[in-house]
This record gives sequence, structure tokens and C-alpha cells, in this order.
Amino acid sequence: MKSLHQFKFSLSTLIVFFFMLSENAGFSQNSIKLPWFFRDNMVLQREKPIKLWGTSAPKKVFEMEFCGEKRKVKADESGKWRVEFTGKEAGGPFEMKILSDSSFSFKNILIGDVYMCSGQSNMEWKLFQAFNASHELRIANFPEIRNFTVPKCRSLTPFYNVLPSIWTVTTPHDAASYSALAYFFAKNIHLWEKVPVGLIDNSWGGTPIEYWTSLESLATHPDYQDNAKQILAQNIQNLSGKDKNKSKILPTRDVALAGSPKEIPTDKGMEEKWYSPDYKPVDWLPFTAPGYWENQGLKAYDGVVWFRKSFSLPPQMAGKELLLNLEILNNFETTYFNGVEIGYKNWAPARRNYIVPANLVKAGKNLIALRITNTNGYGGFESKDENDLRIQELIEPDEPVIVPLSGDWLMKPVAVPVADKTKSISTSDYNVPAGIYNAMVAPFADLSIKGILWYQGETNSFRAYQYQTLFQLMINDWRKQFKQGDLPFLFVQLSACGALTENPVESSWAELREAQTMALSLPNTGMAVTIDVGNPYDVHPTNKQEVARRLAIEAEKVVYGKTELKTSPVYKDMKIDGNKIRISFANVPDGLCAHYGDLKGFAVAGEDKKFIWAKAEIQGNQVVVWSDQVKLPLAVRYAWTASPIESNGANLFTDEGFPVSPFRTDLWDGMTKNNK
Repeated sequence: MKSLHQFKFSLSTLIVFFFMLSENAGFSQNSIKLPWFFRDNMVLQREKPIKLWGTSAPKKVFEMEFCGEKRKVKADESGKWRVEFTGKEAGGPFEMKILSDSSFSFKNILIGDVYMCSGQSNMEWKLFQAFNASHELRIANFPEIRNFTVPKCRSLTPFYNVLPSIWTVTTPHDAASYSALAYFFAKNIHLWEKVPVGLIDNSWGGTPIEYWTSLESLATHPDYQDNAKQILAQNIQNLSGKDKNKSKILPTRDVALAGSPKEIPTDKGMEEKWYSPDYKPVDWLPFTAPGYWENQGLKAYDGVVWFRKSFSLPPQMAGKELLLNLEILNNFETTYFNGVEIGYKNWAPARRNYIVPANLVKAGKNLIALRITNTNGYGGFESKDENDLRIQELIEPDEPVIVPLSGDWLMKPVAVPVADKTKSISTSDYNVPAGIYNAMVAPFADLSIKGILWYQGETNSFRAYQYQTLFQLMINDWRKQFKQGDLPFLFVQLSACGALTENPVESSWAELREAQTMALSLPNTGMAVTIDVGNPYDVHPTNKQEVARRLAIEAEKVVYGKTELKTSPVYKDMKIDGNKIRISFANVPDGLCAHYGDLKGFAVAGEDKKFIWAKAEIQGNQVVVWSDQVKLPLAVRYAWTASPIESNGANLFTDEGFPVSPFRTDLWDGMTKNNK
């Protein structure tokens, strides 16, 4: 059972709180204001009522005009107002006019399909971090794809507005900060359906599903009902005026997947500015990257090590944004370019992809400095390929230049043990159910949209059994909040990530995938299976292009009515036939096949519930599984591990190249059964 946390508030938190008081609760008494997602360049959902709302002076009367329709609007006694225009066909650009004593308008509006894109870091993963990013950005010129990124915020109570943000028109420069998955999805839908696409990106790395679910729904879940009811009761008390001085805004620090805070540097390197081009290295050790410092003179060293590398850039790269790739560094790091911090990661494994601001880039000599902290295992550069260490223009030019960063570096350890120089920041202040829902989802509750994209589950994997009910609870919760019936809900099944295993094992990631698959029992849902595009050593697949393509095909089926499309089959039922088990699938296309050799990845068990590797054979659209060691088989499992293709060669695909979803036929208790 979760406990209700006591909340502490910093100065920055209070600033956010006062902003929300003015911009969300009452806006202004002298002007008409709308939530931030009603702005220039916005995309409004086609063929559905266009609902808008906001605040003004109490009882203020004004008019709004859009696409030849005029509406008279009158605010209530508290200053709140709502208006609705009839649904429109796709098109634009249009202008929306607000006619009052202080008239204004919103310009360059498109009518198209709007998708809410939510989840944790794999949804948040930026386009500049994706595979072949520089080339993808070069061709990212789609004026009819628009993006609205919701700033991170948490709240104890639901809000009507979000923190300030804008709609951006897709250009190579602006697209760099888009969710890669959302962008590639939108690109496919835009090209296939010939309509404008609006993306609302409200993702947040490292967050569990209960943060995204309303308290009202959590109050119906046995594991959360007491906690949710306690928070609801506290909110009622606050809103009644008995405790007006308590802020409802929660801290907004981005909690990393592993829960590790950014270090507060106090070592000698910071004091002497080892990151500065003006600093002259003395007594630094040579280092060859990629590699570990334990193999290059710092045997069994845990702590902080500084790195420096000087390199030259050609004149054509000067004054341009660059893409810096350092792959994976162990474990935590801060990166500097010509003396300025450009990024940090406070957990591992995490890819180090950073944008170097144009104003820092000069022709000739430049400097990269790293402050890497390693507390266990090997420290340094994790990459196995020296080509992974490179710098290039963010947007690919006609004649691309890639500057390698492998080879000679300098390194110097900090003598003080890291344990004495790292300040830990408690994450307990951030662990509250519904906090993200209140601040980042609830404000959109009346907005007409086409559907929802969801990529999350990694953080809940150790509570996979609980996810079976939490995930479906959240889907139904959002559908209830958006008031648009069974709103299409499309999600990505967890890809491969985790230890390689030689023998059949219990797996929390396999159980989480099963929990996701169970949500397909809800109407208007679709799942992209991605076990073949993951990376056992990195939770973030960089091939977001393929993940998005599969998700877009699910949209073609679920949202756009192309039901004849077949994607990844899912387990349907089994039949025991002597010493063999025959497996049938739902969503089966014309044929199944084994990629790269004999069919693998299947395990079978008898009464002892001990799984062993089995033989398997495709027969039409079914698979027959058996083992000579199991005379009376009772259950089959397929791809039942964290990294199934890399571990045991799971290779059952459709002829069209879609992987079959991992499954099990048994209902035996799993490893996360009792985790709450």
C-alpha cells in the first residue's frame, strides 16, 4: 500500500504555483484568456465539435468567430466561459477571432487529426536522439504536422490549464526536440491519410502509470483506494478554504528512470574549472576512447574522473548546431563544450546524445570535457564501436562531415571519494498518485482528439501483475475524462532490454508485456510488438522509425477502419494432442515463418511446472510445440524473457515481417504476483 507523502516546496515551485494561480485559476480580470494549447499554429480535430474554454472578467460578454461561424459568449460569475463550433473537414490555414473591447486572433490554424502522445522516456525520446537523426532532420519539413509539448508539472488537484508552451510548425530545426516516436507516427499518418496531424506530447521519463491516472479511478483500485481517498479528502479540505496556504503544485524535477539525482559537484575539477578551454592540464593521464579507465591505469577505481579532448572543426561547421554522440558512459556524467555545460545524465545505461548550441561552435580548435562518476563496475566509455563517438551537424548538409571523437583523450581522477562529494536528493516528494494526470492530462479533458498514443511500462515492470488492472483502469479513465466514447488507444509493447538468459526463466518484463497484451480485450485498442527492434543493453531503442511505423499501421486498422490489415499475431488458445501442444493465434495474416533458421524461443512444461526448451514447427497458421523430455505437456511459453531474440533466438514472424507477441498458455503465479 502506498503512503501519503508530505510535500516540500522550493522557491521555483512557489513561482510555478503563483503562475498557476494567475493563469489557471483566475487568469485575468481584465482580458479574455484561453488555455495555452489554444494558440497560433494549433491543430483542431476534424469532424468533431470544436470546444474552447477560458476565463475573462465575470459575466463578460464577447463574440468568437471561426470558419464563418459566430458565437456569442458569456462568462459566468466566476469568469469562466465555454463555446462550441461545429465540426469541420480537414483543411486550413484558418484564423480564429475573439471580438471584444480588446480583440485578438489566433492564426495559421489547421483542421486535422490530433493525437495525445504520452508515456515515459521512450515516448519522450527526442528526434535528435533517434537512429540516423541528422538525415531525418534534414527532411523534416512538414508544415501540416504541428507539435505542442506540455511542460512537466505535477499537482495534487486537477487544473484547467498547463504551463506555458506553444504549437510549432515542423521544420528541421524545431523537429529536433519532438518526440521521435510521435513525429514518425505523424509523418506516416500525414502521408497516408493526406490530413494535417497535431501532436500533444505530454510524456515524462521514468514515471509509473499511477501518476497518469486520476484519483477518482485509483480510488476504485484495491491497491490504491486508501491512498487515493486520503488525497481526495485532503484536496476537499484545501478547496474548502480550511487550509488555503498549502500549495497544490508539486515539485517538477524530472525524475530519472533509476531514481538517481544529479550530483552537486564540489570537487577540485569544478573549483579549478577543468572544463574550461583556458585551463592548462598538468599531470593528466592518457586515455583511449572507447574503453574503461580500469583497463587504462585506474584499476579498481570508483569515483569521479574528468576527461578532456581537443579537436578541430572545419569552417563550414562553425556557428551551426551540432549533434554530439558519446553513446553510453558509466555511470553518471556532465558534458561541457568549450567550457559550457550542454547536458548531463544521472542514470545508466543512458545514451549521451546532446545538441551543441550554435553559438559555442567555432572553426578550428574546440574542447569537450566530461565529468564521469562511477560507483561500481567499470567506469568510462561503454561503446563497443569507435564510430559511435562522433560529432556532426545536427541537420545533415549536402556534404556531411563527421568528426570522430574516438582515440586520444586525457583523464584525471578526483582524489576525494565520490561518497563524500555527492549529495543525494530524496525522490519521496515526487511519488504521488495522479500528480501528472492532474497537471498534464486533466487540462485537456474537453478537447476533441483523434486518439491516444502510449509508450510506458518499464517503471512498472516489477509490478507487472498489478499493471494488468492498472493499465486497463487508466485507459477507461482517460476515455471517461475525454468524453468521446471508446477513444482509440494505441500502445507500444515493451521492446527487448535486459540480461541475456540461456535457460527458460521467470521474467518481470515478460509479465509486463503480457499485462499490456491483455488490454487488447478493450475495444478500439492496438498494440505494436517491438521485441525485435530493442537493445538488451539500452532501454531506449533508437529505431523509433520502425516502432512508429508499426504503431501507425495499428492506427490504420483501429482508427481509420482498414481492418483487413494484419500486424503481429497474439496468442489465442492451445490444444493438447498427445505429447504435443498446438497453438492458435488471433490476428493471423496469410502465413507464419521462422526468421533465420529453425523455429526457436519455445519452452514447454508438465505437471512439475519446470520449463525446458522445446521443438516447434509451423503448420499453416498454427505452431506445434513438443519435447521428448515432457510426455504430458501442460503449458507453453514463447519469448518469455527480457531480451527474447538475443537470449534464445525467438524468431516467429509473419510473412510481412511482424513479430509474434510473446505469450504463455499457463496461468501459474509469476514472479511479480505479490508486488504492490
